[in-house]
Amino acid sequence: MPDSGWDDSLLPREREVLALMAEGWSNTGIADQMYVSLSAVEKHVTAVFAKLGVPASAAGNRRVLAVLRYLAATGRTGERVSERPGAGWGKPHSR
Repeated sequence: MPDSGWDDSLLPREREVLALMAEGWSNTGIADQMYVSLSAVEKHVTAVFAKLGVPASAAGNRRVLAVLRYLAATGRTGERVSERPGAGWGKPHSR
């Protein structure tokens, strides 16, 4: 992630969860990828929303809004690797 300071408040695991959200993973898929419990992922997602200032709203999807902020800050544009959901589009990236 860039050093712009946009995510200074996010812990490394929260950044990892946000990156996996941006790749299209569900909370269950993120838990499987990170070898943690679903409850742990849900806590990280809640923390990401709070730290990025993405409020609960009937007018918007917090998950999408958080991912849009991540993509804007990192310059990533839907890159995926073959074992990810929706494989077959975009160029692979290294982890």
